Amino acid sequence: MRPVPNRRSRLAAVFAVLAAVLWTVPGGDAAETAGVSVGGGQKTGDAPGGLNKVLRGHGGPVKSIALSADGSEALTGSFDYSMIHWRTGSGTPSIIRRFDDHDAAVNAVRFVPGGERVLSAGDDGHVRLWNLTSGELIKRFEGHTFKVVSLGVSADGRYAISAAWDGTARVWDLKNLAAGAVLKGHVNSVNAAAVSMGGEEVFTADYNGVVRAFDISTGELKRQIYKHGWGINVLHALPGGRRLFFGGLDGAVGTLDLVSGKVGKLLSRHERPVLSGVVSAKHNLAATGGAGGVIQVWDITTWELKYRHTHPFGPVWSMALAGDGKGLYFGGLDDHVAYWQMDPDKPFEVAHGQVPRRFQQKDGMSPGALQFARKCSICHTLGPDGSNRAGPTLFKVFGRKVGSLPGYAYSDTLKNGTFVWNEETIDQLFAQGPDVFVPGTKMPLQKMDNAEQRRALIEFLKEATQEGG
Repeated sequence: MRPVPNRRSRLAAVFAVLAAVLWTVPGGDAAETAGVSVGGGQKTGDAPGGLNKVLRGHGGPVKSIALSADGSEALTGSFDYSMIHWRTGSGTPSIIRRFDDHDAAVNAVRFVPGGERVLSAGDDGHVRLWNLTSGELIKRFEGHTFKVVSLGVSADGRYAISAAWDGTARVWDLKNLAAGAVLKGHVNSVNAAAVSMGGEEVFTADYNGVVRAFDISTGELKRQIYKHGWGINVLHALPGGRRLFFGGLDGAVGTLDLVSGKVGKLLSRHERPVLSGVVSAKHNLAATGGAGGVIQVWDITTWELKYRHTHPFGPVWSMALAGDGKGLYFGGLDDHVAYWQMDPDKPFEVAHGQVPRRFQQKDGMSPGALQFARKCSICHTLGPDGSNRAGPTLFKVFGRKVGSLPGYAYSDTLKNGTFVWNEETIDQLFAQGPDVFVPGTKMPLQKMDNAEQRRALIEFLKEATQEGG
């Protein structure tokens, strides 16, 4: 049977979207500074000279970005249950392949050094190893019981490390395609994991702000390096093998000395939580992205703050430095990956996106349309084109047998279902919740206790999902 995310994973997906909505416009200050209105579904402009760098193709917020060693290719993972392989060299980026065989949001993607293999992981708790050329799934590593939020890979490509909200990190042997050590001892969710430069140790950071070192072969806890006091979301090994780069929930950014266990440098902090980060030894740069939309880039030799950019439309969940070190790709609540040219710096605006997003609508809509925007639009479209979102299009859903739309990878529960979608079954779906009405489904938990709101949503769908609706 095809694995599906457990109840906690589905809840986590819903909470992630809710958190995204709450963080989107950072107190209004960033939008005002940029001189951009954020009301009425306004479309933002294109960055001069930057439009051809934007990665378009996902149907949901982008959670992870990784670039190949030479910068000519990229991977992106999204809330839409997919990973995309891109060509990002010269000219306009193009999609090489879409990897759709995921059962939940994709939170982490990585290239594996030394071969044509890549990794993806996400809310279903699985780590997948793929053949990049053929698109074949080489191995599905199972063991985590909750969502995986971070992946690390050793420099020789031998081991992968996954950090998950089940309170563990795990080592995976990519040579023998086998499970390795389980790294235990965390009191709470593990938010980040990194491999030492030499490949002998794994460093983890958790929700309690503790950074630990483990033996990569045995899983033995070697030492507690540091306790921050706030959760740490970003952790990277720095060149030289003696320091770590970290970013925390309190907005702190700094370096840790692996020998003394003390903070070496405290850098310009974010006003809101640090959500993403990247280190490039090739270009001597380190960057962080925050919930308030601020991106900061430092020279890791001098720790001078070289570049700073405020993205006016929400959190920066993912980032990667361009192959030439002169630009930065980043993702957040939009369905595309934006590009910021740092050197030479160019005036920047996000490439064509709706503000507020479809799932953030508040005013000027019928009650049913409002319920659809808030509860369904992150995963579903209403027209014939599914737009690569996490769920299938709802076009002509009334009268359609469950699990029958061609081209969508349904869970076994829906593929084997026998009922038809109509007013009664849709009402029961939201009255009971997907986990009760169709247990085992990939659908996030979206229960609606208010019968009047359910009726409004159903009346809206009856009209909007028909031809010419």
